[in-house]
Amino acid sequence: MASQVSRNNPVLIASTIETILLMGAFIAGTTTLLNDQFPIKEAWMAAILSAHLSLALLSGLGAVLLFSLTYLSNRKDLFYFGLITVIFVGLAAAGGLAFYATYNYNFSYLMAISFMIAIISSIGALVYSL
Repeated sequence: MASQVSRNNPVLIASTIETILLMGAFIAGTTTLLNDQFPIKEAWMAAILSAHLSLALLSGLGAVLLFSLTYLSNRKDLFYFGLITVIFVGLAAAGGLAFYATYNYNFSYLMAISFMIAIISSIGALVYSL
């Protein structure tokens, strides 16, 4: 008898990829922020910021995909994890854009905390889809 693919397997794959993207974006953003030289004047700092922005954009797309897959899984627990992930990735994006516009560090803290909550909820979706 052939093994069947569970409805949770796409959620497992998407949440794993989303967690990796979110962690990468968080690490690159923290590295950029710890150098504390805004506006950026050196090429290596611009490269780290570009990595942060690229990973953040990909994690935004990944959060929408994860949310869609958790909705389609017909499981409330996975749905709530997907919803929390997409909401906090959106808050992180808003905080990042506001920080870039104003250089007010309160917005960078909003971004960092939102990334951490999104990482935790993405890991929750990963664990509950096993």
